[in-house]
Amino acid sequence: MVSRIFFCFILVFLLSGHSQAADSTYVDTNLTTDTVIYKPVGFESSALAVSDSIDYEKRLVQNPTKALLKSMLVPGLGQFGNKKYFKAAVVAGLQAWLISSAIDHGKEASEFKNKFEMSLDTPERNILYDNFLDSKDQRNKFTWFAVIVTFVSMFDAFADAHLSGFPKDKKLAEDKLSFKISPLDENGLYASVAVSF
Repeated sequence: MVSRIFFCFILVFLLSGHSQAADSTYVDTNLTTDTVIYKPVGFESSALAVSDSIDYEKRLVQNPTKALLKSMLVPGLGQFGNKKYFKAAVVAGLQAWLISSAIDHGKEASEFKNKFEMSLDTPERNILYDNFLDSKDQRNKFTWFAVIVTFVSMFDAFADAHLSGFPKDKKLAEDKLSFKISPLDENGLYASVAVSF
C-alpha cells in the first residue's frame, strides 16, 4: 500500500515538473538564496494595453458597500441613494406591509394564547389553540418574507451602485417613449408603443 502511494506521488511530481518546464521559466533572482520566482512564459505579451483611461469608479452615484448597508438598515434607502426612486418606494412600501402584517399576526397569536390559557371549555380551547397556531404561522411567514425582501433589496442596491458608473447609451436615454405605426397589409396598420425604464 505504501509503495502505491509513493509511486503515485512520484508520478504526480514528474508530470507536474514536465508541464511546468514546457509552460514557464524559472528566474533565480538572488543566487545566494534558494528562493525562485515562478514566471509564466508569455505573461507580459498576453496583457492588453489600456485603450480607455476613464476611471468609472469616480462616476459612481454612491459607494456600493454603503448602498448595501443603507438598504440593510432602512428599506429602500440604498435604492434612493442610487436615484432609483420608484424602486425605493416599492421596496419601502413592501417592507412596511410585510413588517406590519407580521406584527399584527404576532399580536393575534398572543391574544389567542391568552384566551386559550384562560378558557376552561375543551372545544373552545381547541379552537383557540388552532387559531393561535394559524396566527403564529402567518407571523413567521411574513417575517421570512420581510427578511427575503431585505436581502434582495440589499444586493439590488449593491449591483445598481456598481453599474451606475458605466456610461449610458444616449440614444436609449432619449427614446424612453416611442410610438411606431407602419402598414401591415393593404387592409390594416401595425401600431406599437414602447416604454423603456
